[in-house]
Amino acid sequence: MSERLDYHLGLLKNTQTRLLNASKQDSTAISEEILQQLQLVIDQLVQQTGSGYESGHDLLANIATHHPQLMPAIDRDLLWFFGGDCLHFLADDEINRFQRLEDMAAEAESEGKTFDYQAAHGALR
Repeated sequence: MSERLDYHLGLLKNTQTRLLNASKQDSTAISEEILQQLQLVIDQLVQQTGSGYESGHDLLANIATHHPQLMPAIDRDLLWFFGGDCLHFLADDEINRFQRLEDMAAEAESEGKTFDYQAAHGALR
């Protein structure tokens, strides 16, 4: 699995934990369907099936448009990772920052170096 995918899987799992904790505090706050869909996305990405990216995109776009109260629990990086319509929910400065991060990762890869997404992301904040 790539470092980029590992990083974003970690963010998805952190999001899942936040949503599960919120669900325990208020069982009506988050539908079981959303939690199941999130687990499915994680499973698909771990198994590296192509449908994981599409499922993740659809889930986040659905949350952003139909459940905006859940958006604070979603890491902004995930909107960039899944792209497409999800990019509409990012500010221009966020898009610029994520693009710089991708450029740094591509440069490291072209030089045969490993790239630490978490450290680089923290440095760009």
